[in-house]
Amino acid sequence: MGTVLLISPYFPPMGVSGAKRALHLVRNLPAEGWRAIVLAAQPVNERPDPSQLADVPPEAVVDYGFNGRVRPLLRAWSERRKGSKPKEKAPAKPARPRPDWWPQDASFLTPFDRYLLDVPAGLRAARRLVRAHRPDVIHVSADPWSPLIVARQVSREFKLPLVVDFRDPWSQHAGKMALRPAPSQAALRAFEARLFAGAARVVLNTEACRDAYVAAYAGRLPADRFTAIRNAFDEGLFAPGEPTPRAAFTVAYFGRFRRFVEPDALFDGFSRFVRAEGLAPGEAALQIIGGMSAEHRERAVALGLDGYLEVTPPVPFRHSLPVLQSADVLALVINPESHLQIPGKLYDYLAARRPILAVSANAEVDAILAGTRTGLAARHGDAADIAEKLRRLRADFRPPSADMVEPFSARTQAKKMAAVYQAATRR
Repeated sequence: MGTVLLISPYFPPMGVSGAKRALHLVRNLPAEGWRAIVLAAQPVNERPDPSQLADVPPEAVVDYGFNGRVRPLLRAWSERRKGSKPKEKAPAKPARPRPDWWPQDASFLTPFDRYLLDVPAGLRAARRLVRAHRPDVIHVSADPWSPLIVARQVSREFKLPLVVDFRDPWSQHAGKMALRPAPSQAALRAFEARLFAGAARVVLNTEACRDAYVAAYAGRLPADRFTAIRNAFDEGLFAPGEPTPRAAFTVAYFGRFRRFVEPDALFDGFSRFVRAEGLAPGEAALQIIGGMSAEHRERAVALGLDGYLEVTPPVPFRHSLPVLQSADVLALVINPESHLQIPGKLYDYLAARRPILAVSANAEVDAILAGTRTGLAARHGDAADIAEKLRRLRADFRPPSADMVEPFSARTQAKKMAAVYQAATRR
């Protein structure tokens, strides 16, 4: 059996969606002849979900030494400051003009992220794990992006093949690159090029993203350096439960809207749908599972959705499948600038085997829905088309078979990743 050192700060008990890819691999790689040794981080300033620890196989080796003591100490210092006696506020000073190169969002000031402070601890932990377990390959899952520094350095020191796994595009994410100042953009591109040059394989999680990177590095790196392995669902991660029957025709969105994922297209299309179908509040509902900002609620109310809107608190992922299966339609929103990405919730929707409405300009998502017969895609900016697709989904839908969604399971994902490891070690 081969051994892979999987560097992924996001791992249970972190409840963030980025932890699922590493968890899927740890659970399913042994069946493909590979054992994963995980270098993870403690959930400092991240959302914890301790219930997910039950899904980690008991024989798995997981080291939470990536983030050391720097950030926990900073958090403790910050909490002490918040708890101290408030001082009398000084008069506000006039804001100084910022230079043109300073970003509006300071998190984009450097090419990396808040885990940059943890790189020294991550290096120490990775070296310790390599010496103890003698892995055949190193696999780094990003983002966060700072662990790429650790993976590249350890790969070079121990002469081990490196598999770089991007769950999101980095230099090819035009929206986020536009938020970075020019020096940060240049440093990011330079580091990414050196990283890819030394990697045995680069894995992207959509075919569109793979194609974008092949084109960006044409003439510098061979096309077969890049491969696509999509995200997946693992039905074994869901706790058993039964769907709750609902009187209203319910369109559910799982998660929160945020930057690069705006709700306006879905709101407008749903508003036209209920008007065209003559559905009153109580006969139709738009359910947002995970909360909503005041600004987004105001937009919904402005479109006349106040009586239809049903906002519920976040549901732990482990208990989410019956919630998804209780809806009549599961909504997916992909803004046009996100054509290289597929939201991870699509794969959980596939596991639920309920009809999916994709509000998007993403051809790859459209092809997945058509190939699996799990739903319909509506043009992102066309509210009339969204309303029409909802009408069709309400009129008739047959659940897909398990075989139709199996290509998007964690079993298939692990099989593809094992093939990447084999190719990396041969190289």
